[in-house]
Amino acid sequence: MTEPDYIDFSPLDPGRDPERWARRMTATRMLVDEVLARRIGRPGALDIVGAWFRPILAAAAVVAALLGTAGAVLGGRNAALDRASEARRLAVLSDNSLGRGERPTGAQLLVAIRSRRAP
Repeated sequence: MTEPDYIDFSPLDPGRDPERWARRMTATRMLVDEVLARRIGRPGALDIVGAWFRPILAAAAVVAALLGTAGAVLGGRNAALDRASEARRLAVLSDNSLGRGERPTGAQLLVAIRSRRAP
């Protein structure tokens, strides 16, 4: 195994030419201040995404209202009763099964979900 080549870091020593390093640091600070001053006026990525929140929320509310109205008009009252009776059927099945100390089978759950209210 050979020794690595010696790397001379002496040009990076600020003690060799303090005036040069002071000028370099001043120039760097001025560039950083200029970049930061330009960025202060512009919105960041989170500001842009945050501005989308209200319009998207308003659009979602309008869509939900339209879909709810369409569901009520197309499905009528029977659709709401069917959903309520489905939940009721599942509750009764669970209560009966767990009361006997058993779990409802997949077939029993499927029948409870799919069976419709008698017309």
